[in-house]
Amino acid sequence: MRKDVYERMRYFVLEKIKSNYSAIARQYDVDPRTVKAAYLRAQSDKTAVVRKRRSRRSKLDGYQDIIEDKYAAGCSARSIYDFIVEKGFTGKYTIVKDHCRRFRKAQTKKQRLDLSIQLD
Repeated sequence: MRKDVYERMRYFVLEKIKSNYSAIARQYDVDPRTVKAAYLRAQSDKTAVVRKRRSRRSKLDGYQDIIEDKYAAGCSARSIYDFIVEKGFTGKYTIVKDHCRRFRKAQTKKQRLDLSIQLD
């Protein structure tokens, strides 16, 4: 449930204004049933239920230090993957590749920043 729609419906309930679900739905670009559900929830004075996301352990958790060290030494993602597979890594290559991509993006940003500082 969108909070902005809920807050608007809560205002209507507090001010005892009868709302036009279709007009409000067009205004907020949502389905009229969403507006009606927000209105009914505001009438019953229930707050929206916020579900917590479950945190999972990554397969890379035990290998992140090794990956950082190897990447800093200039190794490719494929060679890092082959190395940690020998150490007992059970994940796939794409996980390692995506993790290494973060380092490459960080290096690119840093190099651009250093270059812009030198030009000034």
